[in-house]
Amino acid sequence: MEYFEKKITYLRGLCDGSGYSPDSKEGKIFHGILDVLDDIAFMLESYMEDVDDFDDMMCDDDEEQVQYLYSFICPECGQEVQVEDETMENEQVLVCPKCGNSIPVGTLDVDELSF
Repeated sequence: MEYFEKKITYLRGLCDGSGYSPDSKEGKIFHGILDVLDDIAFMLESYMEDVDDFDDMMCDDDEEQVQYLYSFICPECGQEVQVEDETMENEQVLVCPKCGNSIPVGTLDVDELSF
């Protein structure tokens, strides 16, 4: 983010060198804009650091696969039942933990899915 800091410093120098004192009408406007640019540059730098930290964290966990959860609602009692994506790879029957109702889940054939 050094690039933005240098550009803002350059613009601040132009503003000061052009005779716009911070007390004049124009100077207040220009200095206000430069202050906002400073804030934006700081926020952008903070955001980029957060993104870099997140990328580093994700690269460290290459061995782990992302796990997705699917939720089903039992048609008998309304209980939410969550299953991992691996469960969805095969046809099987889940048992509702609340009422014991059988809930068929999973398929290998996308054409069999109905909504």
